[in-house]
Amino acid sequence: MENRTISIAFIRNMVSGCGLAPRYCDELLRRAGVDPAAIDSPQARVSPTQLSQLNKWITDATGDEGMGHYLRPQKRGTFNILARYMQTANDLQQAIERNVGFYNLFDFGFRLTLLHRGENIHYRVEAEYGVVLSNWVYEQLLMVNHRFLCWLTNSPIPLSRVNLNYATPAHSGEYHYLFFSDTRFNQPHCEIIFDKKLLKLPVLRSSQELEDYLSKVPYEFLHSNTRASSYTEQIRTVIKKSLPSVPSYDVLADTLGITPQTLRRRLRQEGCDYRLIKNELIRDTAIGYLLHDNKDVKSISYLLGFSEPSAFIRSFKKWTGATPKQYREKYGAAPRQESTTSKTSLIAN
Repeated sequence: MENRTISIAFIRNMVSGCGLAPRYCDELLRRAGVDPAAIDSPQARVSPTQLSQLNKWITDATGDEGMGHYLRPQKRGTFNILARYMQTANDLQQAIERNVGFYNLFDFGFRLTLLHRGENIHYRVEAEYGVVLSNWVYEQLLMVNHRFLCWLTNSPIPLSRVNLNYATPAHSGEYHYLFFSDTRFNQPHCEIIFDKKLLKLPVLRSSQELEDYLSKVPYEFLHSNTRASSYTEQIRTVIKKSLPSVPSYDVLADTLGITPQTLRRRLRQEGCDYRLIKNELIRDTAIGYLLHDNKDVKSISYLLGFSEPSAFIRSFKKWTGATPKQYREKYGAAPRQESTTSKTSLIAN
């Protein structure tokens, strides 16, 4: 089962404005296992795989890699040509320069810029004069290109900061999984910022590796070296292995081989904190059990470290807007019949 869930807002932003008939969009959502009625729910969760499936299906249906969000369509195969062009670059700087130059050949309604500011590099996306871009365009361009550059150099490219020029969305707490960086909203520009020393990183991937990568796009965009090496991901792994016990902050820092103060600073740099990571891991693990396992709710609550099923039920409803039983009935396979004792203790469910 998948190790993570994401806010349905990312799917809503992608589907909105794609240009396909609403009825057809609903059909694609159902095909991916997403309830169209939940698309506007602030608490509904989906899997990254569902997001990737919809990305592929909408791209196939529209013939547009921009999925209707750009000023002009990005024809199928454009990214493949760009990727092959970037793969023959010598280093990160040349790869980014090729990326920027290539995109700016087209009338997509935005312009990319590579700026040198002191010790930092700013990779910036700006709308052309008179063009209004959706938030999805900025997020997609910055995330996809950053992750592809990480893959090309076979190295995490840690970001000093991510700036976004729109209002803080309700699901802003999830952006640390897009960039693993401090993400700020209501900024003058949309950009990722990193240390200019990283421009010397060599491009290491072979042509054969690239063809294999391209055959798995857009699913490959879910993965990045930054994610694997992030403290966010390391903490999730430690907590998952420790359940039903949850390590204290000091024990966790010791397990990772750093001081609590250093860990706190690193997490700030990634735009999150220990409590957020812990709650997200427990929530996602609970969803995994409910959708892909026949354990009863009482057993799941104890596996996740809750002293009482009622505490688990309250927390789960706060996270998702539904009780575990309601969530399983709506999105999962039919659960195993619970015992009379379980039903009595879970009457509040």
